[in-house]
Amino acid sequence: MSNSPFWSVILPTYQRERVLCETIEHLLALSYPNYELLVIDQTPKHEFETEQFLRVHAEKESGRFRWHTIARPNLPHARNIGAQLATGDFLLYCDDDIIPPVDLIDLHLHNLEQPGIGAATGGNFVEQRKMPARPRPCEILPSGRVFDYWDYEVPKGTTDSLRGGNMSMPRKIVFEAGLFDEAYIGNAYREETDFSLRVLQMGYQIAYDPVAAVVHLGHPTGGSRAGKVSDESRYLFEFHHNIAYFFAKNFRQRYLPSFLRREAAWFVKERTDFRGRPKLVFSALQGLWRGYLAGLRKRKSLSS
Repeated sequence: MSNSPFWSVILPTYQRERVLCETIEHLLALSYPNYELLVIDQTPKHEFETEQFLRVHAEKESGRFRWHTIARPNLPHARNIGAQLATGDFLLYCDDDIIPPVDLIDLHLHNLEQPGIGAATGGNFVEQRKMPARPRPCEILPSGRVFDYWDYEVPKGTTDSLRGGNMSMPRKIVFEAGLFDEAYIGNAYREETDFSLRVLQMGYQIAYDPVAAVVHLGHPTGGSRAGKVSDESRYLFEFHHNIAYFFAKNFRQRYLPSFLRREAAWFVKERTDFRGRPKLVFSALQGLWRGYLAGLRKRKSLSS
């Protein structure tokens, strides 16, 4: 055991109940001999059974299981708190509604030990299906356009982006990269891709291994879906804010017309859902504008 690097498995969670407890049980049963599990809980108030489960495990698994609550729901913030509290040399981030293989840490460690690799990610089974093969799971063009094929058959290799619910890296790299950007709001769409760009800019590659796969249950409530269920207008604002923020922060403004064409195509595609619901259109456009301005400010602050 002493020769095995110590790992911290970090589990951000928000408004999840029974599925959270089941995920924790799976993660506490991993075969790797030397790790801790940190639950970073953004839920204001749990159901009684969940609260009891967390308290009992925090007492029974003292030293191996830690339950830390935070008042502000924000996924990148939860990731950063987890990194700050972690005592492991390596971090593994997981979603709170997954079934992992028992050797998940071993698989990630093997990939991180390869030359030039700064972070690793794995497969993510949403349902039993096979899509046409693709050479890489995610590619990011200089224009900021992102092509991801996470649900397709992809061979082992490298990728331009991590998958947030199944990703690992040495703890020091999180801090060298400047942590996760907490300006991503709501569902925090593209926050792990933003972090991945910085890892790549540091000269590392990101490994992708389809064997290091988790079953993502895609629980219909809680997590990043919570806002979509409770307030679709707010969800669209946050989603488009994050898309525009990601573009404006990371990519040259000469590609702005291309970005706007992609967004216009999205609005055309979704026009049936918007019919008779002008508030949704306004919210999405407002999110785009505010996210774009926030991204420009962030880009300026980073270059100054």
